[in-house]
Amino acid sequence: MTIIRMITLRNILICCCAAMLILIGMKGYNIQQKISTVTEADRLYALKDLIEAESWYDKAQRNHSIHYKEEQISSRLQELAPITKINTQLREIDDQAENAYSDQDFKQLMTVYRSLQDVRSIYMTGKSPYEPYYRQLSAKYEISEDFTRYFKQFKTLFIEQMEHNLDNNQYADESFKWNLLIIPDIFFGDGKQKRSELYVKFTTYDNRKMARMAANGEFQALLDQSAAMFKLYKDNNVQAKWITDQAETLVRTFLENDAEKDSYSIFATHAKSYMDFVRTVSFKSSVKTYIEKQISTWMKTAKRNVSKAEFEKAFAIYDGIKEYKDTSLEVKEAKLAWNIHDPIRILQNGDPTRVFNHVSSGNKRYGALVYVVATDAQNVIYFGTIDSENNVQVLTNTDFQQGGSIQELSIENSLSTKEHPVILIKGDSTTRSALYTAVEVQSNAMITLFQLNADGFQVDSSGILMMTNPDTAEGAGQVAMYERTGDSYQFVGVQRDFIDIAVEDLLSHPDEKVRFITTIIQPGYNEAFAVMGTSYVKLTGTFNFYEGNVTLTGKLRGYEDTYIQDQLTSIPVFEVENIE
Repeated sequence: MTIIRMITLRNILICCCAAMLILIGMKGYNIQQKISTVTEADRLYALKDLIEAESWYDKAQRNHSIHYKEEQISSRLQELAPITKINTQLREIDDQAENAYSDQDFKQLMTVYRSLQDVRSIYMTGKSPYEPYYRQLSAKYEISEDFTRYFKQFKTLFIEQMEHNLDNNQYADESFKWNLLIIPDIFFGDGKQKRSELYVKFTTYDNRKMARMAANGEFQALLDQSAAMFKLYKDNNVQAKWITDQAETLVRTFLENDAEKDSYSIFATHAKSYMDFVRTVSFKSSVKTYIEKQISTWMKTAKRNVSKAEFEKAFAIYDGIKEYKDTSLEVKEAKLAWNIHDPIRILQNGDPTRVFNHVSSGNKRYGALVYVVATDAQNVIYFGTIDSENNVQVLTNTDFQQGGSIQELSIENSLSTKEHPVILIKGDSTTRSALYTAVEVQSNAMITLFQLNADGFQVDSSGILMMTNPDTAEGAGQVAMYERTGDSYQFVGVQRDFIDIAVEDLLSHPDEKVRFITTIIQPGYNEAFAVMGTSYVKLTGTFNFYEGNVTLTGKLRGYEDTYIQDQLTSIPVFEVENIE
């Protein structure tokens, strides 16, 4: 038999009748259910069990099998709409909270909790007629129990994350702190209990974290992290005093260790960084007092070092602590004291390996607090000064012969003025006793006034330079006189060590060197006779005396008896030193 033959009109009618009977049965059942549902809703409504009544009325309205008391159902549901709304809201909140917990989404859970608080604030006012219904529905969905369980589990998770960070010494993610802080107070008991419990844990965690950084010598990182943590806590309305307390304890240990080792620079760096931290966080620090006391102690030590001429020790302190305290004034004063104590430093200009010879110095003259004069291996002449402001000036002169030997170098007071000293250099000479060089120190230069080979040197009261037997054509064998003209000394003549007299007055100048004009009447070698007024004088000396007028220089040495025109006469004897 084929399929087509099986499908007969009779069979089709039988199937349709069966289907109709099933539909009629279902329809009848649904009608019965709606009638029963409305009846139960009316009963619960009459008993004031409005929450259950709302549920049965809602169920009846959704049954469309028969049009039965529809106006009453709609009216009752409209009346019970607030309860419907509460039920819907709490049911959705319960579902969302469960989903957030299942997904371990704490942020979403907090969002749901805030929604719950919003709903709660509408009905749990103490004045809302629907407060009892809110309580019943909340209990129905176990809202409080669920949220308590969820937050307890998250709290446990966050504390485990805290321990995990400490165990692994990894602190990149500390969001658990802020998550713990935003868990509602009620889940800790109250706000005081919450703060007490969390602050103890935060203190332990942060102290261990900071102590590890300190143990690793991470001073700056310690301060940076502490400041960052303090700010984050403050942003979350937490005054984290344990951060500043721990920072002070650890920083003080660092500083005490620095001070014990006299590590001035490290101490100053640490101190400055710490005080920056104090200003950033803004709190009253007891360590600041310790820092100031230690710095003061070192400053006093440095001052004592200066007074004991232990300048390098003083500078080690001043240079070391300058990052924390400005020591520029103290350094300036110490440098001045060192230069006064050791004036050669003025010329060395910070290079202690430079060597100078013939060093002499003085103070409070020539407009300088301290001055120093010296030469180097190349016979360069140096004059350095320093004033009360520690300003240094060094002038040089290269006019003295290189390769020559300097015997003496000093400031010649007789040639100097109040403002400008004159340096006299006495060096070796191949033609005389010494080579004399005079150099005047002017405002910005050193000028050579003279350089002469001679057997002696002096300056008379009028400032005339007297050179004994200078190696010059005009002054050789005599005391040559030089007078200053501009920036040099010019020859002005030779020193006259005699007096001019008339030959007739010779007898009035015994043993004095005199010069006079006379006439030789009897020439000769080594001796001769000359006219002395109406008498005569005998001349002696290693000269060839020629007849005639002559100018003689010498001394009266006594008398000698001799015959003049056959008459024995006592005449003076004049020792001639020079004939002109």
